[in-house]
Amino acid sequence: MLKKILYVLLALIFIVVVGGFLYYRLVMYIPPLISDEDRAEIELMPLPASLKIHNGEVDLSEGINVFFVNVQNDYLDKAASRFIEDVELIYGVEANENGVSLEINCSEESDSSIPQFGDNESYSLEIDKQIRLSANTQFGINHGLETILQLIKPNEAGIAVPKLKIEDEPRFPWRGVMLDVCRHWMPKEVVLRTIDAMAAVKMNVFHIHLSEDQGFRVESKVFPKLYEIGSNGKYYTQEDIREIVAYAAERGIRIIPEFDVPGHSKSWQIAYPELSTVSGELSFTNESGELFSPPMDPTKEEVYAFLDKFIAEMVTLFPDPYFHIGGDEVEPKYWNESESVQSFMNEKGIKDAHGLQAYFNLRIYDLVKKHGKTMLGWEEIMNDELEDDVVIQSWMGQKSLFEAVQSGKRGILSAGWYLDHKLHSDKHYAVDPLILPGAVDLEPDTTYWKTYDVTLEIPSGEMESKLTLFDRDPENVYGFLEFLGNRTGFKNGQKKDGELTFLLESQMGEVEFSAQLLSDTLFGKISLAMFNFAANGKLVAGSEIPGTKLPTIEVIKPLTDEQKTMILGGEAAMWSEVVDKNNVDSRIWPRTGVIAEKLWSPSMLTTNVDDMYRRLEKFSEYLVKRGNPHEKQQDDILHALIPKEGFQYLKILVEVLEEVKYYERMANLENIYAVYLPDLKMNGVVDAARPESLSAREFNTKVNTYLLDKGNSELKAHIKQQLELWSSNHERLEPWLTTDELQKVSYLSEAFSSAAKYALQNLNEGGGIEQTEELIDELTLLENGENGMLCAVAEGLRQLSQM
Repeated sequence: MLKKILYVLLALIFIVVVGGFLYYRLVMYIPPLISDEDRAEIELMPLPASLKIHNGEVDLSEGINVFFVNVQNDYLDKAASRFIEDVELIYGVEANENGVSLEINCSEESDSSIPQFGDNESYSLEIDKQIRLSANTQFGINHGLETILQLIKPNEAGIAVPKLKIEDEPRFPWRGVMLDVCRHWMPKEVVLRTIDAMAAVKMNVFHIHLSEDQGFRVESKVFPKLYEIGSNGKYYTQEDIREIVAYAAERGIRIIPEFDVPGHSKSWQIAYPELSTVSGELSFTNESGELFSPPMDPTKEEVYAFLDKFIAEMVTLFPDPYFHIGGDEVEPKYWNESESVQSFMNEKGIKDAHGLQAYFNLRIYDLVKKHGKTMLGWEEIMNDELEDDVVIQSWMGQKSLFEAVQSGKRGILSAGWYLDHKLHSDKHYAVDPLILPGAVDLEPDTTYWKTYDVTLEIPSGEMESKLTLFDRDPENVYGFLEFLGNRTGFKNGQKKDGELTFLLESQMGEVEFSAQLLSDTLFGKISLAMFNFAANGKLVAGSEIPGTKLPTIEVIKPLTDEQKTMILGGEAAMWSEVVDKNNVDSRIWPRTGVIAEKLWSPSMLTTNVDDMYRRLEKFSEYLVKRGNPHEKQQDDILHALIPKEGFQYLKILVEVLEEVKYYERMANLENIYAVYLPDLKMNGVVDAARPESLSAREFNTKVNTYLLDKGNSELKAHIKQQLELWSSNHERLEPWLTTDELQKVSYLSEAFSSAAKYALQNLNEGGGIEQTEELIDELTLLENGENGMLCAVAEGLRQLSQM
């Protein structure tokens, strides 16, 4: 009996252990979607949802023979024809009946050639002896063809594709690019090539910002003055719009128009003054230098009658169900200073400008819905009275995105993906729509704290904020600053001789705060890029003030599974204050490829930054082969500035320069808000410098690697060769710096070569050479920049100099 009991116990243990192991392996364990080995073999952007590479490859040198099973229609015929044309353009191989078979299997006939939100975009791809591409819809077929194009690589015989299997689908249904075509005019060809590149990375929404203070950019036959007067002759005809919509639809991309109201609408008011809050004559120039122009007057019924007719006309041009009304950055002072507006607000019981805009938005919502569209707008339109079918586009921070979906609305993200901030790709790659960054994670000191009400003096008036300090240790002051509806923490503050200083990172860039602290007041300033605002505050609460409480540390609730589905995706945003048709591609690409990957690929595949950069360089090269001018635009600008004999030396310098970040570029322009932005010429050296120098990143990476392994003689030789080239470059370039424009890089060029020469000497000596004050100043100049440019290899040069 005892033996039987032991057998039973052993059997139970076996069942529990082995069964648990099998359950984990078969049920709980989630295998990698792409193995590290397979990932290293491919250069795709974005990464597919799952991929398995098999041994061998399929040679395509004899051409490709495309044929269809199941559905074949005009849409798919055009897609296949574009694919064959691209293969010939990029790789020089034509269609051939005797070539490798490409079987296209689309299982469902689409009701429309126009893509719609929520279309099934999944596809599967299997490459063995032939290529088999399957999808439920024609839009999935489009994406699969783009994947095949990126998979093709040269081999000894010509070109080939690896044998593999891919199952792929997007993470988010809304993956877009917003292009501002107003501040600087973007001709139709810019729009079309942007759409082409978007298709290459499986993006599916092109959001076109068509109205702005600086120009109204589409033909209206109902209100012709909008383009006759409001465009300064630069606009899309209605036929242009139809062509753009059709062109995008063939590539699986939806076109969403934005007509910004009630703010950012000076061009409307110049054409039709009766729409304006102010009575004076408006012009495109801005003699007052005001940051924001007057908004439309929400109290006038003629404004709504006008917009009703206007929307009715525009919806016939744009078939997508979504219609963007803008709604951002409405300057309240014009409403506050208008007697008629204030009278209207008193009559309606509207308390403030925010309430008046909410009233306006409700009226516009009804008009948009009347014409069969769903309203979309920037985060400022959000209010509880709007219906839940409204879509909120978050641009100042992800907090508003979370608040939108937690209130029952849907949202898309642009915060963190502003291309005009000129941030590096890894910054964009760190953004995830479902993860709230910058949450206050401070441990409050409940026994030693102070809170100030702080008034910021901004150009349009005053803005209230709140500052809470934990300053028990003057060398390690921490706390949080609340402004623009967001609370951001800091941990690097210092208090010395009564002066408080700290830095914090916001969505708009680095914020610097400094103030003199008196007994119960503070007087100082807050700096953000080019802007400096006076900041004056009064102590209102603290651990030593009886009856006051420490502010509640706000906790944003985590999203439920249902709320996560209400975040539809996001858009990269390209505003055009300091960019034009001659360099806009270099600002959008290749960085937008990593944003596309964050929106398409599973989140677990988008954390490896080094691998992202490996593929990003290949993707950039691929775009060049497709004809995108993002690389060529730099050369075109430089060739126009310098004789051909000096070009190569200027190119060496500019390759390691970058345009300064966020809005610092505007600080180099005289009274940016007093000029008509489209008159600003974007043809200087700074306009040739890219937002991110991939060659500079490669150099800095090599330096970091070498410093960890100084015995790597091959790597040392590469670094040395680069430094030798750079150290003599200024001597070669200087004779060609003969114009005012080229003189803007003279100091940077000299400092760059000098710092490279010092780094080379220190490298040759094995380190230990004392740094001079002159070198320190040069490195500081290279890091901080001048005339809108900074040197991206300053980090590597500093490390070598300190070796």
